[in-house]
Amino acid sequence: MAVIYYGEGTHDAGFVGFRVARTVGVADDYRQEYFSLREYSYATAHRLAYSLDRKWEAEAEEVKRQNKTCKRRRNSGPNIIADGLRAYIGIENRSRMGGKRTYFTPCFLVTKPGYGNGDIAFRVSTHGYNEAYEKAVETYCEIHNLTDEQYVELLDRMPSKEVFTGYLLDALLMRGHRATKAEILSKLGSVENEGVSPMAKGKTARLQKQKY
Repeated sequence: MAVIYYGEGTHDAGFVGFRVARTVGVADDYRQEYFSLREYSYATAHRLAYSLDRKWEAEAEEVKRQNKTCKRRRNSGPNIIADGLRAYIGIENRSRMGGKRTYFTPCFLVTKPGYGNGDIAFRVSTHGYNEAYEKAVETYCEIHNLTDEQYVELLDRMPSKEVFTGYLLDALLMRGHRATKAEILSKLGSVENEGVSPMAKGKTARLQKQKY
């Protein structure tokens, strides 16, 4: 809700003036304020009401932004890192030499804002495990304008490879795909930066980028 004006005879209790109402963040943080024309002129009540509404709207947006890195929902799988950021195994069907073959591609997905806009995939086979995750987190933070602290928090949530060889592999098998742990593990193979902490490496890279 936002600003509502009640004229003569439109409010059950006889109130005349502006009412500001908005939920900020969680559902139990419901706020409302009244600006009566008995206390203020129409112009003053109008100005105060819309000023307060803009203030609360800004607070709501900040809470929404902060919640982008909140803990996963209770029923979400271990592949869900944050709202719109997840580990995934892509499926590609290709025809070669007259036959069809299914290829599995472990990756990290960043959901584009807006309904039906799809995802941005960062493949482990292209970037390596750590760097694919780091690039996904950086893109996610840029899209949602997150802080450096939130960026570091997300880097620290990098999922174990067991999420791919366990939870996500089981999901593939349940859908009837023929995949093995060895096959998925080979796609997650060792990379040059495997031993480097993504949190330390990513934070340094992002801060250096901001300097230029």
